[in-house]
Amino acid sequence: MSDDKLARLLRRFAAAATAHHKAMEAMNEKGAATHARVISGLYGSIIGEGEVGREALLALVDDANPVVAGMAAVYSIHYNSEPCLAVLRRIALESGLLGFRAGAAVERWKSGEWASPEDD
Repeated sequence: MSDDKLARLLRRFAAAATAHHKAMEAMNEKGAATHARVISGLYGSIIGEGEVGREALLALVDDANPVVAGMAAVYSIHYNSEPCLAVLRRIALESGLLGFRAGAAVERWKSGEWASPEDD
């Protein structure tokens, strides 16, 4: 895969994460489910590139947008848990649904109850 194609996939992942968050905030279950499927498909395409794809997705945990960083952390946690947990812990300090969901993700990881989003 070309660098341009991977970059496009990552931009689409970030946009889908943002759209998913907005749907969740609006309590739009159908919209959230649609965006979750898009994210899952993009994840498959990104990591289908092997190490390069996994590293590129992991780099999104440093995104300035906590929605994008959090989604990248959730999808990368099995690959490299330390930076992902650090990001999720930081986001968990935020108010609202985003902070709550990040905190719940950290707790599920710590308790061993983690289910990867791609397993859904």
